[in-house]
Amino acid sequence: MSVGPRNILVVDDDVMSLRMTELILKEKGHQVFTASSGERCLEILHQGGIDLVLLDIEMPGISGIETLERIRADHSLNHVKAIFLTVMMVERYRQDAKRLGASDFIQKPILPVELVERIAKVFRESEKQRILVVDDDSMNLRFAKRMLGEHYELSCVSSGAEALQVLAEFNPHLALLDLHMPEMNGYELLAEIRKNPSYADLPVVFLTADNDRETEIQVFKAGALDYIQKPFVADVVLHRLNRILDLKHLQNSLQEEVEKRTAELSESRRKVTNLSLQVVTTLASTIDAKDKYTNGHSLRVAEYSRELGRRMGKTPAELEEIYFIAMLHDIGKIGIPDAIINKTSKLDDDEYNTIKTHPGIGAEILKNISEMPNMEIGAHWHHERYDGRGYPDGLKGMEIPEIARIIAVADAYDAMTSRRSYRSALPQEVVRGEIEKGKGLQFDPAIADKMLDMIDADVNYNMRDEGTHGNF
Repeated sequence: MSVGPRNILVVDDDVMSLRMTELILKEKGHQVFTASSGERCLEILHQGGIDLVLLDIEMPGISGIETLERIRADHSLNHVKAIFLTVMMVERYRQDAKRLGASDFIQKPILPVELVERIAKVFRESEKQRILVVDDDSMNLRFAKRMLGEHYELSCVSSGAEALQVLAEFNPHLALLDLHMPEMNGYELLAEIRKNPSYADLPVVFLTADNDRETEIQVFKAGALDYIQKPFVADVVLHRLNRILDLKHLQNSLQEEVEKRTAELSESRRKVTNLSLQVVTTLASTIDAKDKYTNGHSLRVAEYSRELGRRMGKTPAELEEIYFIAMLHDIGKIGIPDAIINKTSKLDDDEYNTIKTHPGIGAEILKNISEMPNMEIGAHWHHERYDGRGYPDGLKGMEIPEIARIIAVADAYDAMTSRRSYRSALPQEVVRGEIEKGKGLQFDPAIADKMLDMIDADVNYNMRDEGTHGNF
């Protein structure tokens, strides 16, 4: 059960500690007041409206212990809850805290999450649980007030119609419904309550004089957590209600914790994904920087590959994987001398053989990335040909992993549409013709057709300059 905004007074002579605590509590929506001495604390408390005091023990003038002694001695203030803050965990301070009814005793410095939770716990423990009692018998209602009034905040009504009227304003933690009532019985009232999404999980206990197997079955079928037989036995009733409310509180706390952890994991995953993308982009840029004529090549190939994958019906997770793998398809060029990569004339046989080693180098670099075991595929086999005449392994057709077949088409498109040391970018019709001619030879025909669709949609030949952004 979460705790709503409260008025909290923070008393601490350490300015830095005071401001940090103030910021933490304001971030959680609390109204925060501050004081740097016990004297000022008492002045603020006499103005009224404070729900809780966070009270530093070690202060000049009157200490936190003395301040709380004066609060407890003042009948207009002694209801105020207090939590002691201290740097020193002295046993005498603990005893004083217990003697003066302090709600908690916290050592500084304290983590923000723990501070917020400890404050919430104080309010939860001091707040009476609210129970709605519905019974058409006035004697039963009077007995419920005597039996439960000391332990819970009650709203007692004599009909289902009245119960529905007070439900939203009273906002109970639990409802006790008489099973047999005129006009609207307990089953019917529960069905009406459940129609409101806000009360779909409200714990309900039926009250009945019935004592038969069929009633027990129907009670649980209707969605009640339990039933209590009349005439009431006070100890039994209190035990059952406490058990149900404690269970509900535990469930709520677990749900809040699950939601908090889920949000934290989601944010952590987002940060890891962003970091991974930044690292991969940086690596790709480092690779591309080796060849002054292919700046941005890896990023463009990744974008073309992702678009090809999208047109092939891949899932978002698959598209993300394709993008990352394509981004590093040329990482093996790190191991190739710059003189060979940037040579403007035709490569000799030895130089060409050296170039052909970059897929193996790339695969060796990427093979140990356990979080994405397919990472090496693009680097290893993007120069394989569909007809089996590629390198390094001469794979053929469907022997070539699909991601590598996708990257091969994207890589060839970017190679033809980029300016090189020995030529300008090729005209679009020439590029289209080469892709068409390579179907079934250099390229997987189905993937080549997807690239041809992309080319045909790129009527202004902008894709080579802008990647796929804004075109598809």
